[in-house]
Amino acid sequence: MDYSKKTELRIMSHNIWCGPVYNRDLHMRDIYMRYLPDVLGLQEMTPNLYKSRIIELLEPEYELLTHKEAEGFTDNTPLLIRKGMFDVIDHGWHLFTGLNNSKTKSLAWAVLRRKSDGMEFGAISTHFWWQGGPESDLARVGDVDQMMTYVNYMKYKYNVPVVAMGDWNCRIGSLPYRRAYEWGGLDTRVCATEFSHLTGTHHPYAVYNEATGEYEGGPAPKGSQLTSIDHIFLFGHEGFDVKEYRVVLEQDALDVSDHCPIYIDCNLKALATLPEKPTTQFIPKEETK
Repeated sequence: MDYSKKTELRIMSHNIWCGPVYNRDLHMRDIYMRYLPDVLGLQEMTPNLYKSRIIELLEPEYELLTHKEAEGFTDNTPLLIRKGMFDVIDHGWHLFTGLNNSKTKSLAWAVLRRKSDGMEFGAISTHFWWQGGPESDLARVGDVDQMMTYVNYMKYKYNVPVVAMGDWNCRIGSLPYRRAYEWGGLDTRVCATEFSHLTGTHHPYAVYNEATGEYEGGPAPKGSQLTSIDHIFLFGHEGFDVKEYRVVLEQDALDVSDHCPIYIDCNLKALATLPEKPTTQFIPKEETK
């Protein structure tokens, strides 16, 4: 397979599963170094993953963004960026209010300026509430609304398009998914002009083999993209020219987590001047002080 970028920018999202690490960190390193996304958004980066080798393994190529808002918490949704490629103009972190198991549902955001040409965009890595049912769907709608506070902050303060990626824990067509469309979002599966994977993103866990010390035999996702719960959305989509949306289905990716990495290859385009900032339904606590 040809792993080279089809465009000037690759953005990847991956829920890496919070279970025992063993050698999963080595395989994650191999996956990310193989695909070399320029921006990498992770989910379920729990303390055991921070204690693993993964950050050290990625350190030659990637910078982990840390945020003052996350002090005293675990940033379960970190953003990592390619070293030497971007200036970080602004960044932050938010813990979702409402339903939130063990304070693991959050978002990290950043405004990035590419050093090579000065083009700017916003990026969000996020993980929404996970359970099923009407109450949980409404909780995820609340997560979308809270995320939009930061999307709109970046769009209207810096006049940049924003990519929001992560494990949304909801399928295409669900209430929270539709809520993102109501806010003007666009699923990158729809706007990829050259290729868009038609598979799901979530699958059963691989099985740990004590003899080899490895997780093995992770199955590929069943069903179509309609079963996907991992998404990459654009806000200010006219600022992105998306060529490809892909789901990574290689066996090492299936073995490290119950979620496949997903990524887009895209080019950046300048946005026209945006209108006056709209009102939002959620104000982060740091803005109320």
